[in-house]
Amino acid sequence: MKRTESYRNLYHGTDEESAKKIISEGFRFSEKEENWCGEGIYFYDIKAKAWWTANRTCGCIKKKHHKKIKPAVVSAEIVNLSRDEVFDLRSFKDLCDFEEFVRFCLAGITSVKDGDSKNEEEEKINLRGMLLDFYAHQMNMKLVVGAFWQRPQEEYENAADFADKWSIVFGFETIYCVKDSGIISNIKQTNI
Repeated sequence: MKRTESYRNLYHGTDEESAKKIISEGFRFSEKEENWCGEGIYFYDIKAKAWWTANRTCGCIKKKHHKKIKPAVVSAEIVNLSRDEVFDLRSFKDLCDFEEFVRFCLAGITSVKDGDSKNEEEEKINLRGMLLDFYAHQMNMKLVVGAFWQRPQEEYENAADFADKWSIVFGFETIYCVKDSGIISNIKQTNI
């Protein structure tokens, strides 16, 4: 018997217009370039993070198109997905498999920058996203799951210092990157 995985209460932050389209037509891949895990439809398991993303998206729309639009969050589920189709970077085996793949791909490259500057950190995130995307497609993975450190943000420095002092984990997020929109079900708009 094959193992399956289910992920419920996943949240996708967007704008109100896009949310209505997603609910009526389903999720579609956009032209937008994502760098965390490559191309895909991104979800969080924390509704507040999806609202943050929705507000950021609406801010970008306002800046680019000079029109105000309301943020929205869409919830969804992924149920009974074969474990063989899930690439979960929180899993020791999956992480080791990915490490081996990265070593093979980067063989002959003397080093990858440590990310001391903001530009080097962005380059590393972009490279990671390309490698994750390529690996997921090569292995026919329909979902990539990973826990990633957030980019440093000035307004969170005090909270991060407090968390460090008390050994509280703060500043990372679990990201669900869907590579096949056919695995998404039970799509609906959610309230704040």
